Amino acid sequence: MAVEIKMPQLSDTMFSGKILVWKKNEGDAIKRGDILAEVETDKANLEIESFNDGQLIKIMVPAQSTAAVGDVIAVIGQPGEVAAVSTSAAAAKSASSAAPPAAKPSPVGAPSSAKILAHPAASSSERIKASPLARKVAAQRNIDISALHGTGPNGRITRKDVEQVSGTSAPSLSAASAPRSASQRPAAAPSAEPGAGTLRPLSKMRDTIARRMQQSVTEAPHFYSTISIRMDQALALREVLKARDEYKGLSVNHFIIKAAAYALSHEPRVNCAMRDGQLFEPASINIGIITAIEDGLLIPVIRETDRLALKDLVFEARAAVERARAGRPSSADLMGGTFSISNMGMFEVENFTAIINPGQGAVLAVSAVQQLPVVEQGQITIGKIMKATLSVDHRIIDGLMAATWLKHFKEALELPALMTV
Repeated sequence: MAVEIKMPQLSDTMFSGKILVWKKNEGDAIKRGDILAEVETDKANLEIESFNDGQLIKIMVPAQSTAAVGDVIAVIGQPGEVAAVSTSAAAAKSASSAAPPAAKPSPVGAPSSAKILAHPAASSSERIKASPLARKVAAQRNIDISALHGTGPNGRITRKDVEQVSGTSAPSLSAASAPRSASQRPAAAPSAEPGAGTLRPLSKMRDTIARRMQQSVTEAPHFYSTISIRMDQALALREVLKARDEYKGLSVNHFIIKAAAYALSHEPRVNCAMRDGQLFEPASINIGIITAIEDGLLIPVIRETDRLALKDLVFEARAAVERARAGRPSSADLMGGTFSISNMGMFEVENFTAIINPGQGAVLAVSAVQQLPVVEQGQITIGKIMKATLSVDHRIIDGLMAATWLKHFKEALELPALMTV
């Protein structure tokens, strides 16, 4: 029996997705686990996996087209089977296959959606690896992105790669390889007048971040609490453990994540959130690690963090962050977070506050570890101090809850043996 493949929700904030490329063609044999297509979401480019065996009978939404979550995008069945697609799927196919209206001429320099991901020389298996922003900038500047060399992870072309060749010998999509005559060369740009500048549309990811942060500060009354933590014992334990193979890559951030899970297990009300005017109490502790990527942020989620041994947490967190930074997170990485951590300690930031991720009730902002004078038993000594600021949604989390959570967080880091039991 034919099975309709629908556009899945690949992240908590996804409402629609753009199919960048189909990895399979109509008539191809499909096995469970095969990658069917690559989809651009509001957060990243993600892959759609098949959960069925059979044959790809019909592609309902072609590449470069957008479909809402839940829309039928393809049909898988048995060879020779006639696809019994739903009325909505047939309508979607009809709409997507209709001939588009004649394109109007675009002004010079205006982005052309037909060029953003156009790679005539590349097959679906040889698709150019480039970030969505790099493609957009290349289209705006009329640069053939397939001729560029990427400096990002796995040769991925970044915005910086496009901007570095902009105006140089990079091949143009519209211009033939013939050189311009002197009369055809653009005149030197006049000096910029006061207030002059360039308006550029936000990338899809940056636009999503802007909307969600505005939503958060508008809907959730933020309340902030800061605490100072002695990190001497945690840092000493890290030096001992990181030499062992099972703790390879152990960082201060892993201790912070584990301590946050410890605190959430002791003060679970900070793990809650407001949803549809009611208190939502998650069934598990799933901590998101706010990770900076090109022109945006991703928050890979470590599920049931409180149940993971420290060595397992190190493995899971490193793998999830590496996938995010490479632009290849899984859909599971981006869903189900109940609490988030933003760590700017590696940039020597002394103190900051973070905005709550919509759908959650709190976020932790972690600053750098500093050597500072502290008083112990009436004597001044030098301690390794880290400041952490908890932002909470004051509709559901009050000051006592925040203070209790910070007390347990501090306790776990100052007595790290508590996190190993």
